[in-house]
Amino acid sequence: MMETLFVGKNTFKFDEIPSTNDWLMNHLLEQKLTEGTLVLAKYQTQGKGQRGSSWEAEASKSLTFSILFKPHFLKLAQAFDMSICVALALHDCLSELRPGFSIKWPNDIYFEDQKIAGILIENQISKSTYQHAVVGIGLNLNQTHFENLPQAVSLKQIIGVDFAYQQVLERICECLEIRYLQLRSGGYEDLKKTYLSNLYWLHQSHSFGVAGRIREGMITDVLRDGSLQVDFGNHDLQSFDVKEIVFVK
Repeated sequence: MMETLFVGKNTFKFDEIPSTNDWLMNHLLEQKLTEGTLVLAKYQTQGKGQRGSSWEAEASKSLTFSILFKPHFLKLAQAFDMSICVALALHDCLSELRPGFSIKWPNDIYFEDQKIAGILIENQISKSTYQHAVVGIGLNLNQTHFENLPQAVSLKQIIGVDFAYQQVLERICECLEIRYLQLRSGGYEDLKKTYLSNLYWLHQSHSFGVAGRIREGMITDVLRDGSLQVDFGNHDLQSFDVKEIVFVK
């Protein structure tokens, strides 16, 4: 197993915590945490997802953790680069097991049409400078029952075996470090190309919910600011923020 340079070197482990992202955000300054600091919880009582939603996971059967990055090399307008980087790292790790995984914009990980992992990145900005990125990851590992979540799936359900908690975490950290160092060395264009090549529904005709209407469209790109570009035909090409469009079918 590859020895990581910094990701996960400084680790805080909890049996139960409200939110690993919140813990990191609250302790950033008072403890002067190093880049790569990892906060791991067996269970989050207030886990968070995109759009302000909660992340539900059964205790000790899912990986729920957050990692601190300090991407000072990025401009504020390039903040979505971190989202691409992290989503690709998680996709890399899971794709080593079997094909079928994809990245649902902006950064959920899907297996076929079911969600296996979610990513929440919270940024800290100081004097118009990108200071910290707190990356929260929730991965359905060995859970086999999801209450009221028909689109959820776990690695155990896909592969058919129980997975070792620590081993999967270590491999994710390795993949995160590889992709982050690629981003830091100026590899955005290659990262973006690979991100698009694994994007869920890219260049496929599907239904989207937009401003209370269902419209047929086709994803064509994800712009540098993170907005999703959808072509509705008849020269109607539009860009959307994460709260402005819903994937329907």
